[in-house]
Amino acid sequence: MKKLLISLFLCGIILAMFGCSDNPDITDSQSSIIMTERPQFIETRPEAVINNYTLKTTMAAYKKPIPPPPDTLGDDPNPNPPHKYAYIVGISDYEGTVNDLQYCDDDAVEMKALLQGEGFTVRMDLDRNATADNIDAGLQWLIDQADPGDEIAFSYSGHGTKYTTYGSCIISTDLYYMTHGYVMQYFNAVNCTKKLATLDACVIGDFHLDVMTGTMMATASDRTNSYDVPAFENGAWTYFFLEGANEQGLIFAEDVSSYAEAEMRAWAKIYHLRVSPKHTDRYEGMFDM
Repeated sequence: MKKLLISLFLCGIILAMFGCSDNPDITDSQSSIIMTERPQFIETRPEAVINNYTLKTTMAAYKKPIPPPPDTLGDDPNPNPPHKYAYIVGISDYEGTVNDLQYCDDDAVEMKALLQGEGFTVRMDLDRNATADNIDAGLQWLIDQADPGDEIAFSYSGHGTKYTTYGSCIISTDLYYMTHGYVMQYFNAVNCTKKLATLDACVIGDFHLDVMTGTMMATASDRTNSYDVPAFENGAWTYFFLEGANEQGLIFAEDVSSYAEAEMRAWAKIYHLRVSPKHTDRYEGMFDM
């Protein structure tokens, strides 16, 4: 009997050491976080109306990006740009009530605090101010402000959707589909080579197709929906992104994005959910925010 007990004890130690080797590291805070799937955008308008509310690429000079050279992964070649400008959009309050969200305006406010702490001059549109016209104006503001050597950022939290033919879109408060090509034609036109884009929205992955050299883009999703954390009044991905920057002391956008992705996947694995956070790094060297 004594030998049997010793054998069982040893087996228990081995299982404790190796039994969870395939699982990510789960913290106590992760296991207690309850996330909810962000509601999908509900469309009730006729196709003809939708087409009139879809904004496509219009700039004649806009071209699809060419593959950039490999990232050197070295130090940031421009750690102290002369000026930094950020445009931030957060929409929880949509036209009508059926498509309202809960925490996207909170995401925007906290992203503003983060970027202001990094020295950015910030322009922000929240909720019913985030019309298609105002988002156009905000993106144009980045073009007008930034000079070569400066740094810009664009941050969005709200509804995302996939629209037939045009792919991933963000959706303005007045229910315009702003396609990835339409938004990125502005972003890519800014005359500087240090650019950060963060998007917390569902099925937003086609924005990565338009990433040009000089840009670091991080998104809450690629093909799946995004999630919210009611306890912290944030989008899940935004919560982990802010945690990486504010609490973990990570200074490079690549590291902050990787942290957010790892934490989100680790949480999702606990509850057997599918998430697809993603980042595309086309900035040569590490991106010091």
